[in-house]
Amino acid sequence: MDLTNYDALGLKELLDRGEVTAEQLLTHYIEVMKQMNPGLNAVIHEFGQDALQKISNQSFAKGGLHGLPFLVKDLNNVAGYPASSGSKLMQGFVPDEDDELVRRYREAGLVFFGKTNTPEYGFLPTTEPLHFGPTLNPWDRERSAGGSSGGAAAAVATGMAPFAHASDGGGSIRIPASACGVFGLKPSRGRIPYAIYMNDYAVSHALTRSVRDSAALLDVIKGSGRGEGYPLLDQQTSFLEESKKAPRRLKIALSYDWSGQVAIADEVRQSLNKTVELLQSLGHEVEEIEPKFDFEQYARDFCTVWIASGAVIIKHMGMLSGNEPSEESLEPLSYQVYLDGERVSAMEYEEARVRLQRVAKMMAMYQEEYDLLLTPVLNVLPAKVGKFNHQRDPMQDMVETMTHYVSFSQLANVTGQPSMSVPLYWTEEGIPIGSQFTGALGEEATLLQLATELEQAKPWFHKYKELTT
Repeated sequence: MDLTNYDALGLKELLDRGEVTAEQLLTHYIEVMKQMNPGLNAVIHEFGQDALQKISNQSFAKGGLHGLPFLVKDLNNVAGYPASSGSKLMQGFVPDEDDELVRRYREAGLVFFGKTNTPEYGFLPTTEPLHFGPTLNPWDRERSAGGSSGGAAAAVATGMAPFAHASDGGGSIRIPASACGVFGLKPSRGRIPYAIYMNDYAVSHALTRSVRDSAALLDVIKGSGRGEGYPLLDQQTSFLEESKKAPRRLKIALSYDWSGQVAIADEVRQSLNKTVELLQSLGHEVEEIEPKFDFEQYARDFCTVWIASGAVIIKHMGMLSGNEPSEESLEPLSYQVYLDGERVSAMEYEEARVRLQRVAKMMAMYQEEYDLLLTPVLNVLPAKVGKFNHQRDPMQDMVETMTHYVSFSQLANVTGQPSMSVPLYWTEEGIPIGSQFTGALGEEATLLQLATELEQAKPWFHKYKELTT
């Protein structure tokens, strides 16, 4: 039996029918990891043998996904294993309890057997921490796997795990999903718990090979955490069941370049054109729009919030680990974020947030006329390894990065809207390019239904064989 032919839910069906055991399943993925990980550096903490022992002792929950192997991004706490956040600052820190999200995964019966690579504190759109080394793109190992969930994306694409946890504070699910040719959905703000030491732009979910796997995982983590002050989104809906329904005919807004304010590569434009043709062939209406906002000011405002929030994260992590943030314990960019963030005034921060909220309201007005917004994920093909290393001017460097590389992903973090990258296109050289769809707040079901329709019309699962043969 070739287990690589199955997505996670397909594997669950095999488990339920007794055609494979949880131990056999995990052993398969441990072996794939042994083969694939040395050349990609996707997983930085491996504990497969511990997981096999827990399976032998039947010491994992019997939830709806019980027995399925799962990787956790190394920004989240898994009890008893290092929580490194890609940083030397976290050396020696081993949490004694799961965080809330990991607890929900554990209750669902998922079997944790490793943690995936991330840039230091998830700050960059590539995964190249100096402390652990870069994660390479499995389609072109001179390129990055994206970030900040690059380790998760590379692992899923190459079959080291059937699916993996990821998180997104400015595109960190959708960027690596696009770069590695997997499916990535960022949920709505308030859909799931958020980390208490991060701002509310960040949200967790997963990277998967199929749409239905993403829906099933969302079902087991949905529900905001205790004391979180967001409007309660509908928690009764089964996203797995919703994903099986055909979408209504959708009216979709399209922006190639934010009204000419940024540039995209020819390959990216071509991929988007192909996506438009596919949507129209399925009966959806696509209409180009010209959003009216100052992109450069928006980028600077986003980076102001990012720098201030980044400094808070570093300070909090230093307290957790018992280590002092310093030039020796942090990468150059992160240390400068720490210094600059402490200098951001309350007035500067609040002005940036207010201006960003105006942009969010403008985008909400488009949702009154359109069901979804279609844009690129990345402006260009995935960056070559080393392009974003050793930056020392956080504001200028990140504004330039947003302008030339990742102009489209952060907006959904600002607005709180759900957004996904769908792997619909590969270049002639075999590099994947995702198409980004953003929906109204709380409309994950609409996105999942469309993604399922696109997956059926233009399947991508067979592409992964190219990485393992």
